[in-house]
Amino acid sequence: MKFVILFVLSMAICSMTLSQPKFDIQTVNKVETSFNTVTNTIHQTKQGHFLYSAGDGNQIDLFAINQKGEMKAIESYEVSGGKKTVRGLISDTVHGKDLLFAGLKGGNAVEVFEIKANGRLQSLSVTKDTDTTYLGIVITLQVIHMKDNAYLFVGGLEKTPGLSSFKITPEGDLEHIQSMADTDSIFTDGIIGMSLHVIDGKTYLLTGGFQDNGLSSWRIFENGQFENISNIPDDNNLFLNGTYPVISTTIKGWNYVIVGHRHHSYYQPTPWVKDRHSYYYHGDAITVFWVNNQGQLVPRSAFIDNNETLIQGQTRLHRLPYNQNFDLIAAATRDDQSIQLCMINQNGRLSDAGKIETGFPIYYGLTGYKIDGQLFLFAGSVDGKTMVSYRLDKQ
Repeated sequence: MKFVILFVLSMAICSMTLSQPKFDIQTVNKVETSFNTVTNTIHQTKQGHFLYSAGDGNQIDLFAINQKGEMKAIESYEVSGGKKTVRGLISDTVHGKDLLFAGLKGGNAVEVFEIKANGRLQSLSVTKDTDTTYLGIVITLQVIHMKDNAYLFVGGLEKTPGLSSFKITPEGDLEHIQSMADTDSIFTDGIIGMSLHVIDGKTYLLTGGFQDNGLSSWRIFENGQFENISNIPDDNNLFLNGTYPVISTTIKGWNYVIVGHRHHSYYQPTPWVKDRHSYYYHGDAITVFWVNNQGQLVPRSAFIDNNETLIQGQTRLHRLPYNQNFDLIAAATRDDQSIQLCMINQNGRLSDAGKIETGFPIYYGLTGYKIDGQLFLFAGSVDGKTMVSYRLDKQ
């Protein structure tokens, strides 16, 4: 017991001696999008950096980003099947191809695009929902690379919640591997956030349930199958009511998952939500959990909202690697209409690192990138057609 106390104290003393970075956030430029922004992501090819954004319409917008963080509109793409809302844009390189994956919320499907060297898109496949795949109102996507194959994990929402995995073929098709419907013991009712950790050679997926207020971890196997490992429900100290964004970070061997939330008190109860008694408010915070070597979730800390922070109604968290001692976490909000910066240290504790009032609400439409050593953020309005790039300057 004495060893544990001394170890914790030594970590705290060590973290106090480290310089805490803080940033000023400067607007770089603004562009107009086809619709509002509810999802965006950045992908780098040999020819440059490219930003993809989409929202409550049937188009994905493509922008080129230069070394100064300035955006320039290139082209817009209509998703397959006509008018659909788009969610969960992510990109990755699989079987040597640069791919963009789009969740078609309005079409209950996932569309896969190939990203050409110049950033332009070519549609490869569309995978539609079935009675057993739980892609209804698809929101969130996550690519997982195993030794020989890569898999796409997909989260559903509302009437048919659950979790599914698909093998990504060299042609860009999705082959169904496994699906699991939501139950009372897991938190997959409205997966809006997913993230990964690889610990001692084992891959773990972390999922947040927006409707049922909790966090789950899953062991992912080489064949794309998955099993539930650990589950944590909301309480007055964990701030998982309306679990929303979920991201991961590892600092000096310590694996953490960082979770934001948007309280159900902002919404009307719906008849298909299994936890209809959770529409109450008990404060705002960003919560950090330690993921141990068995993939189990252990509460670590909470960055609690106060008069000096801007984290009410968090809808997006984005991690930017900083150095061996810290990672930068950007939290976007709909209610405060802001971006709050935090630094997370090896102890799993968040501290204020700067903030900006954007003047528009952000609803999952935030991403970031480091270009030639300079950190940038890109945020779009959920109520308008504006996308803004921001430069982060160390104070």
